[in-house]
Amino acid sequence: DGNKFGTLFGVFLPCLQNILGVILFIRVPWIVGQAGVLVTTSIIFLCVFTTTMTTLSMSALATNGKIPGGGPYAIVTQALGPELGGAVGVLFYLGTTVAATMYILGGVEAAYASFDLLTYTPIENAENCENVTV
Repeated sequence: DGNKFGTLFGVFLPCLQNILGVILFIRVPWIVGQAGVLVTTSIIFLCVFTTTMTTLSMSALATNGKIPGGGPYAIVTQALGPELGGAVGVLFYLGTTVAATMYILGGVEAAYASFDLLTYTPIENAENCENVTV
């Protein structure tokens, strides 16, 4: 019993770290600038609604008998069958892959901004530059 994380450290804090991760803090100002405050707020509420419905669905599936090892994919496969479980597994894999890519890009962008690597340095003498492509 001492090896279990519990609700706070096993569920709540990892989800909170994921939600309030690098993507939210880097992209929200850009989205507000492009779409406006009302549309950005609507997008965030839509995401919260989708996450809540997914959490409630997974909770309903998880309480439907003994949980095998394998995480959410195994729960869906056991409860809904291998056909739907395979489709959800492919979507889960693609979503995780895209999320990891976005986290890496967001981390690199934050590092560039933190170390002032995005500064523009103009060329002093443009006449001496040959083979410059844009």
